[in-house]
Amino acid sequence: DMVDVSNHNGYMTVANFKDMRDNYGVKSVVTKISEGSYYSDYTAANNIATAQAAGLYINGYHFARYSNVSEAIAEADYAGQLAKSDGLPIGAVLVTDVEAQQQNNLSQAQNDTNNKAFMNEIQKYGYRSDIYTMSSWVGNKLSINKNGWIASYPYNAAGKNWYSGNSAW
Repeated sequence: DMVDVSNHNGYMTVANFKDMRDNYGVKSVVTKISEGSYYSDYTAANNIATAQAAGLYINGYHFARYSNVSEAIAEADYAGQLAKSDGLPIGAVLVTDVEAQQQNNLSQAQNDTNNKAFMNEIQKYGYRSDIYTMSSWVGNKLSINKNGWIASYPYNAAGKNWYSGNSAW
């Protein structure tokens, strides 16, 4: 009941989101806000506004490139500032997407420390935080609690109850 959109999907329209809501049961949207400390998703402000106009709940995500605590804090500051300027509502979730080569080369303890720093910093902007990653990384490359968004993208999600103990999949 949630869709993930980014510049790869282009500018989404109110009609696009209403179609997803009315015909596929979509209730919320997560849109890419940023990546590293260098990329701002040019579709984010539009996708936030059009999802809200379609009556959907909106969240955002940041594609993490950090490999230490200071980089995680800098990326959180970058993402938080962009999210505010793009119109992401205070109280929404701003997810850290942790699946890049930078994190693959780190220990689980270091990834956990970095992710905690990102999540603590993003809360200073008024956003809730969560982690997105692939299932093969859970408990191996990083830890997540009952929350967490686990990568899984079936074409038809009907009847599937994957990762039901997590926030999303």
